[in-house]
Amino acid sequence: MTRAALSILQQAIEPQTARDIALEMLITRALNKDDQKLLALMTKRVGVALRRQRQNGTVCSANGPGQFMIWEIAR
Repeated sequence: MTRAALSILQQAIEPQTARDIALEMLITRALNKDDQKLLALMTKRVGVALRRQRQNGTVCSANGPGQFMIWEIAR
């Protein structure tokens, strides 16, 4: 999960929300992107993976739209 999230962030032009990253993972894995329960589960898992990487200093976050955090690779 962490590798996939970091890979998506590295390819992204602008910071992404955990939901955007989870949606990209669903598309990449050829899963049903319209399944809201699956999207919510993937969003939670991506959030956990990114929070751990934030503690390691690999990624950084900022407040985004609504209650979402936006994530980017720390440079």
